[in-house]
Amino acid sequence: MENCMVLEWDHIEMNFRSYDNITGQSIVGCKAILIDDQVFVVVAQLFGGSHIYKYDESWTKFVKFQDIEVSRISKPNDIELFQIDDETFFVIADSSKAGLSTVYKWNSKGFYSYQSLHEWFRDTDAEFVDIDGKSHLILSSRSQVPIILQWNKSSKKFVPHGDIPNMEDVLAVKSFRMHNTLYLSLTRFIGDSRVMRWNSKQFVEIQALPSRGAMTLQPFSFKDNHYLALGSDYTFSQIYQWDKEKQLFKKFKEIYVQAPRSFTAVSTDRRDFFFASSFKGKTKIFEHIIVDLSL
Repeated sequence: MENCMVLEWDHIEMNFRSYDNITGQSIVGCKAILIDDQVFVVVAQLFGGSHIYKYDESWTKFVKFQDIEVSRISKPNDIELFQIDDETFFVIADSSKAGLSTVYKWNSKGFYSYQSLHEWFRDTDAEFVDIDGKSHLILSSRSQVPIILQWNKSSKKFVPHGDIPNMEDVLAVKSFRMHNTLYLSLTRFIGDSRVMRWNSKQFVEIQALPSRGAMTLQPFSFKDNHYLALGSDYTFSQIYQWDKEKQLFKKFKEIYVQAPRSFTAVSTDRRDFFFASSFKGKTKIFEHIIVDLSL
């Protein structure tokens, strides 16, 4: 990917239109951050270093605000934004062999490296999770099972807290809640992806989903409708819907997106949309419509 496209909803034409374009080299992720009415975009890329852009009202576009040290992040694979005690952080998962996944913190003037989490583990994804009122980071890796780090309120740093056993080679971890219960979706390229539920002591598996060629298993919701999008590089991507009675996800719909890498739910003007980004083709936008079959 060579750019991060910023889209704007047109209330007259009732569609999304291009607003700005942030160009780069082999961009792997773009993450928007809102701090005190200021909008930033973290752009992680494989070559040329990663950067942070800030929206400039006078130019009505995003301009480069800050560079991220190349020495710390060699091969970024994911950006995760989170807040703890009203302070803003983001973490970049580094997937290189000597990778150093790093947490960055906002200090009112810019973002600075705050904590190096660990190295040599080829991290693929980072997910911030609130577990029983405590802040945690879950790191997935190509060389070990996902590990759980807990925020220490005294040292104000993340410390090792446990892992998710028997889940090697996880590409991505996403958290979501349904009916006040915490769940995780764990993506695997080979084998089955998993849906897990927190039972007040540990995460337990509730469902396995065949996922050969999958790079993402993304939870999303529109009101009381809960879904999982399983993106595949080899075949159609699957949308699963939560079945309240069976307490499982069931197949709902197939969509075709070339090499999907992320799915995002967006709502505006009382309409619900679903973005599917592509590594090889164009980003596709789907609309979520509820059809009344009672008539």
